[in-house]
Amino acid sequence: MLMFMLRTTILLREDLYNALVRAFGKRNISKGINEYLLEHMFKERKNKSMFGADPWLKKTDLSDLRDHSEHNF
Repeated sequence: MLMFMLRTTILLREDLYNALVRAFGKRNISKGINEYLLEHMFKERKNKSMFGADPWLKKTDLSDLRDHSEHNF
């Protein structure tokens, strides 16, 4: 996957800026923000399955299955 780095300006509160500087240093603030966003924005999608997306994809238990011997074919 080819990744492009884009430049943008964000406005941070002073306390957030100071916390980022302490955690990552002045030159690595972008790296810290990227790591945080990547971790928190995409972590939910990794664990979700397709079951529940459509009614016909839902898992069923054995009580839901029909007994074919009940029907006269």
